[in-house]
Amino acid sequence: MEFSLSGAIRCMDSERDALLTFKGGFRSGLDRFSSWKAEEDCCKWRGVGCDNVTGHVTKLDLHSPDPSDKLQGEISQSLLHLPNVRYLDLSQNNFNNIPIPEFIGSLQYIEYLNLSNANFRGPIPSSLGNLSHLEYLDLSGNGFSLKAKNLNWVYGLSFLKVLDLSGVDLSSAEDWLDAINMLSSLVELHLFYCKLHKLPQYLHHVNFTSLKILDLSDNNFNSPIPDWLFEIGHSVVYLNLSICQLQGLIPDAFGNMTSLTYLDLSKNNLKGPIPLTLGLFQKEIQLNKSSSLRELYLSDNQLNGSLEQSLVQLSQLVALNVARNYLEGNITEAHLKNFSSLRLLDLSSNQLVLNVSSSWIPPFQLETIGLGSCLLGPKFPQWLRSQNNYSSINISYASIVDVVPDWFWNLSSRVKHMDLSFNELKGNVPDFSSQLQLSLLDLSHNYFRSRLPRFSVSLRILALAENSFFGSISHLCGILSVDNSIGYLDLSSNNLSGKIPDCWEYGQNLVILNLANNNLSGQIPNSICHLINLKTLRLDNNSLSGEVTSSLKNCFALRVLGLAHNKLSGNVLELISENLQYLMILELRYNTFSGHIPLQMCRLKNLKILDLASNNLSGTIPRCVFDGMTSFEETLSLVYYPYTTYSEGIKLTVKSKELVYSTILRLVKLLDLSSNNLSGEIPTEVTSLVGLQGLNLSRNHLVGPIPPNTGKMESLEALDLSRNHLSCTMPASMSSLTFLSHLDVSHNNLSGEIPHSTQLQALNYSSFMGNPQLCGFPLSKICSRDELFEDSHCSNEMGDEENHGIQKEGHDGFKIPSFYLSSGLGFITGFWGLWGSLILNRSWRHSYFRFLGNMSDKIYVTVVVGAAKLQRKFQRQQTPPK
Repeated sequence: MEFSLSGAIRCMDSERDALLTFKGGFRSGLDRFSSWKAEEDCCKWRGVGCDNVTGHVTKLDLHSPDPSDKLQGEISQSLLHLPNVRYLDLSQNNFNNIPIPEFIGSLQYIEYLNLSNANFRGPIPSSLGNLSHLEYLDLSGNGFSLKAKNLNWVYGLSFLKVLDLSGVDLSSAEDWLDAINMLSSLVELHLFYCKLHKLPQYLHHVNFTSLKILDLSDNNFNSPIPDWLFEIGHSVVYLNLSICQLQGLIPDAFGNMTSLTYLDLSKNNLKGPIPLTLGLFQKEIQLNKSSSLRELYLSDNQLNGSLEQSLVQLSQLVALNVARNYLEGNITEAHLKNFSSLRLLDLSSNQLVLNVSSSWIPPFQLETIGLGSCLLGPKFPQWLRSQNNYSSINISYASIVDVVPDWFWNLSSRVKHMDLSFNELKGNVPDFSSQLQLSLLDLSHNYFRSRLPRFSVSLRILALAENSFFGSISHLCGILSVDNSIGYLDLSSNNLSGKIPDCWEYGQNLVILNLANNNLSGQIPNSICHLINLKTLRLDNNSLSGEVTSSLKNCFALRVLGLAHNKLSGNVLELISENLQYLMILELRYNTFSGHIPLQMCRLKNLKILDLASNNLSGTIPRCVFDGMTSFEETLSLVYYPYTTYSEGIKLTVKSKELVYSTILRLVKLLDLSSNNLSGEIPTEVTSLVGLQGLNLSRNHLVGPIPPNTGKMESLEALDLSRNHLSCTMPASMSSLTFLSHLDVSHNNLSGEIPHSTQLQALNYSSFMGNPQLCGFPLSKICSRDELFEDSHCSNEMGDEENHGIQKEGHDGFKIPSFYLSSGLGFITGFWGLWGSLILNRSWRHSYFRFLGNMSDKIYVTVVVGAAKLQRKFQRQQTPPK
């Protein structure tokens, strides 16, 4: 023990040296050690704590408060020379995937150990079970890099009060609950996102009855809520079982959890009504008295029944979220009159009606208002005027048909999220440039008609689609400044005009850009190249012109590119096929793009929808197999939460009609190359695209047969090959297209009989007209077996052995001259093989004719004798009995 001149106890020299050695293991974040000087008392160093009596180091707190200043390096064994350390915090650092050192299990007096969010990797050392004095252990936040085959090592931690293993891979820990059950002192248990898949329903004896906080969320239990939970229920204050694939009903026994203040069962598969016991004490002497429950989250389940009945016992709640269920009810002022503490209310996406008077003043001040898909209209809800503190409001799909009052826009400067979409709202939309807190604004699918307002740089999501906003969009540059946050921008389906501004240099955060269905003109600006994270770009249905800028190649993250219905030109396909490898949807129809379809298009393996119709493309169709069209898997979700990137659907031209695919877009695979100048044959590779629902190659100059294996494309609903120069018979395999509802092969040179199937014979004759040599129902021309249709281009070399069209013999799989040549050679060989031998060999000739003579005699005798027997038998049958 050492003393300073003032009499204060200094740290031990050996422990100071150990700390300096420990410091030497790090190579970054060294500012944290600026006070660690050898000449200074180590008890005064930053992050170091000492015992005031002995001077021993008892605390080492080196967690990183700054994400940009993390410690990196190795953990030195010099810690073992700090035998009295009781508190060790190395969290929020970056140890570059090293394992947790085994020697930490030798720090026998340690009581607090925090190694969370520190980028450790590998198995959790079982030596941690030797820390018999440990009360707090946090290994969370290492992103499945840490693993444990079992939790048997916790048996020795009898004093443990807090255990956090969130994010540790416990997928192999089958008996995890038995191990936890041994920790009788445990107060907090956090096993969030641990890949647990087994949740035992029963425990023989519940031992961890001191538990107050239990978080098992985001695991895959796929089971009912277990019974043992209610045996510890008297002490539990916080319970989170969200995102656990829980099934069945919510047990009435939750009413026994008398200390519970927070309950989260959201995002499961729970069914049935909300129990009437929830929120009430069940002890007889306390029945109908308010419980301690303050926050209840039941969203994203399959709950049904009446919400009105459940509200009675929930009036003490601060937060109530039952969104996205199947609850019903007519909620009135009386149901909500006692909810004076309520701050969060989310009833969205149920079948609820909020039936209150225009003069109603609620007893609560909400911070979150979630009433999407609740019936609030037709008048704008006047009670919102009394709510001055909300930061989030959702009244979308609320059947409101009214003018938005001016007072609504001025209510709260704290608003961060505002969703008024899918109503019939009108009125003036104000300037939002001063709303610096606003990060989400959705006014889409309404009847707003005004100039496009100005917005603040804090906006992250801006959705104004399907309104009547008009004027220039040049002031969008105001939200694209250096520090902007915009990630989702949808101004589609308005009356916006002018040029697209060339100010996208700072759009690196932008993921979705949708300006489709407006009156925009001019060229696509060069600064689009800076949108390196863009996944969806929709500029279709405008009046854009000129060649597509080569800078588009820098948008290599694109999944969706829509440029259809413009006046764009040039050879854009080479640029796209060489650079945009992740494309899933490509729509270029109705432009003047030219050139060939390059072979490099085959690289776009993820394509689900390819629409190049109505351009000036020429050449042949490349022999591509797009993997995205060969499977029946759903299109990968292209979502910028909570908004889908492609909400209006895809149009496919079939029989001069446009079929719109919208709600099932994730399932759709389409290929449309119609109305171009393509030539050559239809590649047989097309038939390998078995996931296609729509194929349109009409109005080109294609020749040759329909590929014989077309019937393999069993998902086809629409097939248009009309107005080409296709020949030969229709493949018999087409009768296998059982989902086909739209077919057009008209105006070609097809011949033979239309294959027989329910789908084909149910079609209109116009689907087959313009093929003079085609016959069979639904055409009026009857097929004749004696009628021969010649086509010099057709033969079964194409592989359709099932073709049953009426063809000449010369089309049955062999060439006529070769057939006769082979027959002649066979005849000559057989004839001279026998008769040549007899002529040249005398003994063979005599033997052969002697054999024939004997055989003829035998046959003669046999015939004569047999005839005599038959004659006598016949005479006996004719003689009458005496």
